[in-house]
Amino acid sequence: MAQLVAEFGPDVGRLCDACVAGLPGVGGAGMALMTTLPAQQIRYASDAVSAEVEDLQVVLGEGPCREAFDGRRPVLVEDLDDQLWSNRWPVFAPAAVSAGARALFALPLQVGAICLGVIDLYRPGPGRLAGDDLAEALAFADAATELLLAEQLPGGPGSGADPHAHRAVVHQATGMISAQLQVPVQAAFLRLRAQAYVTERNLDDVAADVVARRLRFTETDNDDDLH
Repeated sequence: MAQLVAEFGPDVGRLCDACVAGLPGVGGAGMALMTTLPAQQIRYASDAVSAEVEDLQVVLGEGPCREAFDGRRPVLVEDLDDQLWSNRWPVFAPAAVSAGARALFALPLQVGAICLGVIDLYRPGPGRLAGDDLAEALAFADAATELLLAEQLPGGPGSGADPHAHRAVVHQATGMISAQLQVPVQAAFLRLRAQAYVTERNLDDVAADVVARRLRFTETDNDDDLH
């Protein structure tokens, strides 16, 4: 993930283009930011098919993107024309096939229990995303998550940020989260940034709440459980 961020960051679109180019059979990618449902913002689409697939899911309110966000897990659809998926998404599945997407793979953009959105990869024909290809796609999703979080840091887009480089309150809060979750400092910093991102708050303000013990992180937190 760090290598992908270094090579293709800080531009999320460039990273998504590289993901499409690096995965055999994948025709395009779309990214939706979904910090709270039903709000959904289409951040990126590599081509017209991806744009239509993302738009369909927003308009119809069904599809793998929304399920990946809700379940915090990948939703891998090898053939949208299969009866299983037609029954599951009776409006979206045939519309997506008509748009040119026969297989669709939705990967959550996730840090711990917090999900920022989903990246959708489509194939024009039926097929799987598995093994090394799936591992590579998940690495791209992690890298995209890192770039999205980096955008809200002081000073603008960046990557691999060091929490020690930021103000004392952020440093202190990161240490407290690290102790609460029993995770390394860098992982704790990602959780702090993710919380600021999904709540649309300044990083320093969220850190101040942690330091003042108004906000505590637990391993099973989701967006509504932080207290």
